[in-house]
Amino acid sequence: MFARPTDALTGAGALLDSRPTPHDASIAYQVMGIWERDFGQLATALHHLRRARDLAVRSGSADREADVLATLGAALVHAGRTRQGLVTMERAVARGEGVTAARVLFRRAYVRWVVGDHEGSLADCRRALPVLRKEGDVIWTARTLTLRATVHLAVGAADRAAADFAAAEELWAGTDQDHDKAKAVENRGLVASRAGDAPAALRHLDEAARLYESLGTPAVMLAIQRCEVLLSAGLTREALDEASAALTVNGQATRAAELRLVAARAAIAAGDPALAAEHATVAVRVFARQHRAWWHAHARLVLLQARYATGDHTVRDAPALATRLAELRSPEAVLARLLAGRIALARDDLAAARVHLTSAAEARRRGPAHVRADGWTALALLAAATGDRRLMLNACRRGLDVLDEHRMTMGAAELRVRATVQGAELATLAQRAARSARDLLRWSDRWRATALAVPPIRPPADPELARDLTAFREVGSRAEAARAAGSPQPALDREQRRLERRIRAHTLRLRGHFDGDRLDVAALLTALGDEWLVAIVPVDGRLHAVVCGDGRVRRFSAGPAADAALEA
Repeated sequence: MFARPTDALTGAGALLDSRPTPHDASIAYQVMGIWERDFGQLATALHHLRRARDLAVRSGSADREADVLATLGAALVHAGRTRQGLVTMERAVARGEGVTAARVLFRRAYVRWVVGDHEGSLADCRRALPVLRKEGDVIWTARTLTLRATVHLAVGAADRAAADFAAAEELWAGTDQDHDKAKAVENRGLVASRAGDAPAALRHLDEAARLYESLGTPAVMLAIQRCEVLLSAGLTREALDEASAALTVNGQATRAAELRLVAARAAIAAGDPALAAEHATVAVRVFARQHRAWWHAHARLVLLQARYATGDHTVRDAPALATRLAELRSPEAVLARLLAGRIALARDDLAAARVHLTSAAEARRRGPAHVRADGWTALALLAAATGDRRLMLNACRRGLDVLDEHRMTMGAAELRVRATVQGAELATLAQRAARSARDLLRWSDRWRATALAVPPIRPPADPELARDLTAFREVGSRAEAARAAGSPQPALDREQRRLERRIRAHTLRLRGHFDGDRLDVAALLTALGDEWLVAIVPVDGRLHAVVCGDGRVRRFSAGPAADAALEA
C-alpha cells in the first residue's frame, strides 16, 4: 500500500468490482480511505473508512474491525476531531488481539504523538514492541522503534532517539526495504540537527542522499533539510548552491515548490535578491495552482522582500498579505506589516507608514525572538521617521537586547541570518543618531558583538539544556508544519513557549543575569595606556575612523566606502 499507493487504489477498485466478501470489501474500502487521507481528501476518506468499519463488523472478524478502527481513529484526528478519534482508537485497542493489537497500539502511539501525549505514546510503544518482536514482525518492529525515536526527540531525549533510530536501521538492513534503510540514515541526520550538531547532521544527510541516489529516488525533502542545516550554520552560499542543484532533479511537485521557496530564502540571505525574486515567482505560481494557501502566502512574502531589496518600491499588496498571514496564524504577519511600513517610507507616505509600523510594533513584547525584534525595528523606524531620537535609540537598544539574549540562551543558530540583518539595521539607525565619537564607538561595538558572535554548531555540554533545546527545535518544526498544513496546533505553540521560558531560565541560572553587550569606554581607554586603537565604522556608505587613545575618543570622516573597496 505505502510503496505503491496508486496500484493499491486500482487493486481496491478491481476487488470491489468482483463482488467480494464483507471481509475483503472492508480491506478495499480501507485502502481507498488511506489513499484519500494521505492525499488530503479527508471527507471522502472518512466516508470510505466508515464503510470499511461496517463491513468489518459484518465479517465477524475482530482483528479486521480493530485494524479498520485504528485507521479511522487516526483519520478523525487528522480531520480535527481529536476526541472522537481517540475514542475510536480505544475501541480498536479493545477489539484487537496478538499482533493485530500490537499494530493498533503502534497507530494509537502515533496519534498520541500527534496530539502531544508523549507519555501515552511511549507507553503504547512499550506495550507493542515485545509482541511484535515475539512474532518476528521485523517491519512493524522497525516502524515502532522509529516512532518511539521520534517521540524521544519531541521530549529532547536525543540519545534515546539516536539509539532507537539505530536499532530500527539495523532491522531494516535485514529486509529488502531499501527505501526504509535510506530513511533510517536520514533520521540520524534529523536527530543531529535537532540536537544542534550541524557537522553530524550534514554527514548523515550526505550518506542518506547517496543511498537515495543509488535507488534512483528523488530526495527533495532531504535537500530542503540540508539547506536548513547549512543556513543555520551561516553557510548561505552553500545553501543556495544545494537548493539550485536539487532543483535540476525531477521530484514530487509539492516538494519541488517548497524547494523553490527555500532557494528564494537562501538567495536573499546570500545577497542575491534578483535570483530570490525569480525563485519566489515560480513558487508563488505553483502554490497557487496547488491551492496551498499557507505556502502561497509565504512565497508571496519572500517575493515582496526580494523586490524591495532590489529597489522596487512600487509593490502595494504587502498590507493585504499581512492580513492574510494573520488569518493563517503565521508569525510572519509582523514581517509583512514591517515590510509595508518600509515601502511606505520609501514612497514618503508617512501616514501609511505610521499605520503599518504601529501595527508591527505591537509585536515587540510577545512571540518568538525574531518577531519581537521585528516589532522593535518597526518602532525604531517610526521614531526615526518622526524625529523622536530618544525613542528610536531605546527601540534599537531593546531590539538588540532581544537578539543578544536569544543568542545567549538559545544558541541563535536557527536565527543567524535573520538576526544578522535585523541587528545591522538597528545598529545603523543608532549609528546615524550618534552625536559623539563615544556614542558611535559604543553602537559599533554593540553591533560587532551581535554580528560576529558565532553560534555553536555542537550541542551544549549541559544535558538538561541540550534536552530542552532539542525538544524546542522539534516542537517548533512540528508547529510550523501544522500551520503549513492548515491545521495549527495551539498545544504545540504553548509547549514551544514553555520550553523557551524554561531554556531562558536555565541558561541564566548557569551564566548569571543578562545585560546585553556593553562597551565600557573608560575601561578601554585605561587598558590602552600609551597605545592607540582605530576603529573603522561604515555608516550609510561612508567610512568613519574612531580614534581611541590618550584618554580621548575622536571621530574623523574617512571617505566613501566604495572608494576604499576599490583600493583594497
